Amino acid sequence: MQAYYEIETQIPPNHRLNLQLPDSIPAGIAKIAVIYELPEKPETKATKMVAFLQNLSELTAGEGLSRASIDAHLSQERKDWD
Repeated sequence: MQAYYEIETQIPPNHRLNLQLPDSIPAGIAKIAVIYELPEKPETKATKMVAFLQNLSELTAGEGLSRASIDAHLSQERKDWD
């Protein structure tokens, strides 16, 4: 049978943790998993352009778009860049 124990801690600059488990957890083999949040990367104009170009290829698959549809899409993308 397996059991689960969770504790939240702060990772210090030296990246070393000292973990004290409760006495109710028996000595023996255990698995330790570290779950952490990744910092959000700010979106740059370059990453927005890459996303736009990838999305554009999906939109143009098949019969294609009218000039009005393309202009509307470009206009919306320009607004999103700001």
